[in-house]
Amino acid sequence: MEYLVTAEQMKTYDRNTIQETGIPSLVLMERAAYATAMEIMKRFPQSGSALAVCGCGNNGGDGFAVARILKEHGFAAECVLVGDRAKCSVETETQIRILERQGNVPVHFLTPEMEGGFCPERDEEGNMSFSGYDIIVDALFGIGLSRNLAGICLDTVEAINRSDAFTVAVDIPSGIHADTGNVMGCAVRADLTVTYGYCKLGMILYPGTEYTGELLVKKIGIWNGEQPDEQTVFYYTKEDLDRLPQRRNDGNKGTFGKVLVIAGSHNMCGACQFATLGAYRMGAGLVRVLTAEENRTAMFQAVPEAVLRTYGDSFPEAELAESLEWADCVLAGPGIGTSEVAKQIMEYLCHHCTKPLVIDADGINILSLPGYRPLLKEVGERTSVVITPHIGEFSRLMDESVLHCKEERFALSAQCARDNKVCVVCKDARTVVADMYGHCYLNVSGDSGMATGGTGDVLAGIVAGLMAQGMDAFEAACLGTYLHGLAGNLASDAKTTYSVLARDLLDKLPEVLKEAVLRKHHTI
Repeated sequence: MEYLVTAEQMKTYDRNTIQETGIPSLVLMERAAYATAMEIMKRFPQSGSALAVCGCGNNGGDGFAVARILKEHGFAAECVLVGDRAKCSVETETQIRILERQGNVPVHFLTPEMEGGFCPERDEEGNMSFSGYDIIVDALFGIGLSRNLAGICLDTVEAINRSDAFTVAVDIPSGIHADTGNVMGCAVRADLTVTYGYCKLGMILYPGTEYTGELLVKKIGIWNGEQPDEQTVFYYTKEDLDRLPQRRNDGNKGTFGKVLVIAGSHNMCGACQFATLGAYRMGAGLVRVLTAEENRTAMFQAVPEAVLRTYGDSFPEAELAESLEWADCVLAGPGIGTSEVAKQIMEYLCHHCTKPLVIDADGINILSLPGYRPLLKEVGERTSVVITPHIGEFSRLMDESVLHCKEERFALSAQCARDNKVCVVCKDARTVVADMYGHCYLNVSGDSGMATGGTGDVLAGIVAGLMAQGMDAFEAACLGTYLHGLAGNLASDAKTTYSVLARDLLDKLPEVLKEAVLRKHHTI
């Protein structure tokens, strides 16, 4: 597990480190610069030419120090200060003076007026140009940027992006908002970003993640007592595969949980198949399916391992009641439609279900309808519930625009979870998982290949499979989302992001789980 912090949190941690532990700011700056320079040297073992493009804040100070360290290791290094030297922070002015005293790293000054300052080359169209360098170190703006770039700063970032040099961002690509990932008018497209202490939210969220390039988090002595507080957003890494539920060697199909899947309707059999197979692939011992009569033959052919119950045009109360008694976990909603029978099924579940419950797709659409919304809280107060809306379904559930839901995904997911006593999996290019206690997980696995029909049904099945094996709802939602994304990454690697189908995730999930098992046994 790794943490993602906001700009304000990071500033607090920096301040705590300097004021409470007594580590001077210049020491942190030197450590940051050294970590960055070492990563550059790994990629350029024969040295090269480097230009550090620096701003007036402490991010600029990091850049000046990087240039000095690269020079010590045989690189041809230069620096340019973009802005008024009189406005430099104390630490950045100190770094400039060190370079001036040593005299072996040229420091240029690029001012808005250009009078008496550094005049960079111009290309044929008259644009600023940073040609002739192997490496550009972007140390223009750090995490404090809050307004769109303009003037000489905008010109500088555009010049960096036009360069063929390998671009290394110090802490965050200049122009990316540290909290939202928004591009502030223009932003540096880095090949490598070296950030310090903790990863910042904006480098994981879109579009910021597309500007970050390879991302490395370096520990430089930032101190925050023990860890960020428990309300801080976190994400999983491969080490979190160890969270998988233990498989007892003496277990049987009952040991590993029984999942009831209520899915599918006339002309919507695929959702039922994908959800069922997702639960089975995730390790559930038995899966019973309650679906429309029209799906009987297709389900027998596609998933002969499933136990099948079907219903016609009337509400299947008896089958539903008996199946709820049988199940350890229930998954409801994929492809059931919004017919009167589907509404009756969801209403019955919300009134009577006492087993852990996953609600997906049409189940969420029904609970978004006027008169049905209180049902979600009713069942959430009785049992563990995970809802898995994509951003459009979430928008309907919250009665907010899709744009607002994207911009406020953390706050709204947490609000929905808190108000309804459920766990929310808000699916998007970066999926957010929130629980009623304010914990937020941001998923970093997966890619655009997964933007195809049926993948959400697979995810719902995976989460239900984990919950059936006894996993806590929030952890099952986080781990299930992470595993689902890893399977998507493998499918895209094999077939490209253009050609992935939902069934490909089901085929790749065993490979992900095999890696998890090997990790547990310390064989990789």
